[in-house]
Amino acid sequence: MVQSFSEDFSVVWKDPADAKPTWVYDAMHFPRPLAPLAGEVLDRLYTEYMSARTVYVNGYAFTTGLSPRPPSPAILERGIADVWANDFLPQMQAHVHAVQAGDYDSMSLEDLGGLAPKLMADTVYGFGFSMLAITGFMGPTFGLVHFLQEELGAEAPQLAATLLQGFANETAAAGAGLSSLAEAAAARPAVAAALREGRYDAIESVDGGAEFMALLQDYLDSYGWRLESWGLLHLPTWAENPRLPLMLIGRYVSSPSHSPSASIERSVKQREDAVRDVEARLSPEKLGPFHEMLAAAQSHVAVSEGRALWQLLTIGSLRIPMLALGRKLASRGALAEANDVFFLDSQELHEAAQAPTPAVRELASKRRADLERWEKLTPPPFIGAPMDPSHLPPELAPLFVLFFGAGKPDFQRGEIKGQSASQGKVRGRARVISDLADSERLQEGDILVCQMTAAPWTPLFAIAGAVVTDSGGVLSHSAICAREYAIPCVVATQIATHVIPDGAMIEVDGTAGIVRIEG
Repeated sequence: MVQSFSEDFSVVWKDPADAKPTWVYDAMHFPRPLAPLAGEVLDRLYTEYMSARTVYVNGYAFTTGLSPRPPSPAILERGIADVWANDFLPQMQAHVHAVQAGDYDSMSLEDLGGLAPKLMADTVYGFGFSMLAITGFMGPTFGLVHFLQEELGAEAPQLAATLLQGFANETAAAGAGLSSLAEAAAARPAVAAALREGRYDAIESVDGGAEFMALLQDYLDSYGWRLESWGLLHLPTWAENPRLPLMLIGRYVSSPSHSPSASIERSVKQREDAVRDVEARLSPEKLGPFHEMLAAAQSHVAVSEGRALWQLLTIGSLRIPMLALGRKLASRGALAEANDVFFLDSQELHEAAQAPTPAVRELASKRRADLERWEKLTPPPFIGAPMDPSHLPPELAPLFVLFFGAGKPDFQRGEIKGQSASQGKVRGRARVISDLADSERLQEGDILVCQMTAAPWTPLFAIAGAVVTDSGGVLSHSAICAREYAIPCVVATQIATHVIPDGAMIEVDGTAGIVRIEG
């Protein structure tokens, strides 16, 4: 159940079941408050697949007890790449395609409202196939990291991650798709001019515009229903508002050297250089085990980014039937606008469809206003005591450190210490971006400073000079994509968006994991 608490975050949450104080750690690092329908998805996923408890403080999710299921013997025997590609992925794809194909506008308000709880349950079930894969694909990578730590020392996490980059994956494919659209636009001078000038509404009417927009629609059919981030169900997708992909395509037309395809070529070279470096530094008797572990881990990025794509599509596609329900409720005066549907949970929507009253409208409007107010708050990364990874079971510590980025903030004398995620050193102007709607402020060579990123953020990496995040570890999505785009990256700072002024000159040392604020 979603709960709201005082805006004074100094309180320690007390479990209503036993009234004993407990610490609650924001293990998933959701940086923004969630609308009730998204909160319901998260609650069910955490309970079912992570054995976790989540409490909401002013809409922000704080979670304790995350414990993903270990892979079954069958998964270990077949290998996660095989199980993912042939068992789990087809199930997620079938769910998404079924939801997207539904004729919801033809349904009555009562019938569609009655479907809301089932749609929620089906979404959690479909998403769950990606959760069953989490420990299976990370285990071999954790083993590779441990091996390299024993042999080569502290640089091992970043080095291991570099060894896994530059392979085909869904995020790279999405970026390549935008590159192809930029090439298609460049071949049509009138389209290219409209993109560069930001005349997006005019593209359809210019010479070659209809053909270009048909290509864009094909791209959006594949990637357009991804959420901006995992919990932001209340925000429109690219399929609904293609302004952002059009802006990005226009940027690539103006600067082809910064397109995703050019960046990924640099990433492959870095991987090949890293393999040769490790081989040269290991003793001959260690080369065999190294190559065995590297081969076992090389599906990591493909599975990780495949999971990310279909997770975001699974929840994003829920917008289609829910918006249809929202339109019907709004037409009956029970919502101020269709998008307010996300400020009710599935059971409330079922009840509202049976009795669409002004009280429903008032409740949803109040919650929307609450969310807008909560978004202006700055929550702490944890309530009570921060997580100490050294106290975790050995099998869970790598997950929390290398993936979630657990750790204490380290900020002294203008330097922020995080995890080194992608090598290199870059100096540039910081652009603190809270959501994709604000991303047009990011100019070529700027440092993208954000709380976290999901797949739709990735094309910004082709524009940015470097990336700095509050959350996520060296194996997080932000880190993976920075390496894919071959730009420096520091993750798991916990505090970068709070202490780096927007527009400040900063130096990002992705090799050392340090961000220096120059002013």
